[in-house]
Amino acid sequence: YSDMVNIPTIAIIKFKNNQRWKIVIIVLPIMLIFLLIILYKLSKMISKTVAVLIDFLFIGGFTAYSLHKIISVKIASGNAVYFWDIVFFIAACILYYIALNYLVINFPRLAAVINYIVSWIGTFLIYGVICVIFIGGLPQLLNNPSFSMLTNVIIVSLLAIITFNIRKSVFANGETNEGLC
Repeated sequence: YSDMVNIPTIAIIKFKNNQRWKIVIIVLPIMLIFLLIILYKLSKMISKTVAVLIDFLFIGGFTAYSLHKIISVKIASGNAVYFWDIVFFIAACILYYIALNYLVINFPRLAAVINYIVSWIGTFLIYGVICVIFIGGLPQLLNNPSFSMLTNVIIVSLLAIITFNIRKSVFANGETNEGLC
């Protein structure tokens, strides 16, 4: 016991056990609320990115692939060909974004239908890939295969509504098509 008395205690605040728990009870919820706010902001940013990522990758990738042999190889050689593929990829994504914004502003009903269709396809692709990775295929939710497939389609359709609402906020800031869904 004599050795323990001589150990220097640096920056240790001596509280009674009851006071220490009071501080933890006050500080812990504040830290949890702050963490939840950060996670909410982060998930909102990620969801906006993912909501439009699939179609941008598809449109840009298809454009770069299609124009690779037709244009890129003819205007450049070596690794510069891939530079032009990237330029076409970015240009296609920008044109797609401009076209969807134009539709949202001038033809909001048509844009809503197109955005829902794109949302459904993108959601189905993500749902399918996740199911194949983790389960090995679409899940058999019911004993009847037809009803099980119908249940999967309903799940994808409900998830697509969420994706659609996120996409509305991305294109034209969601100002013109707020009342559509």
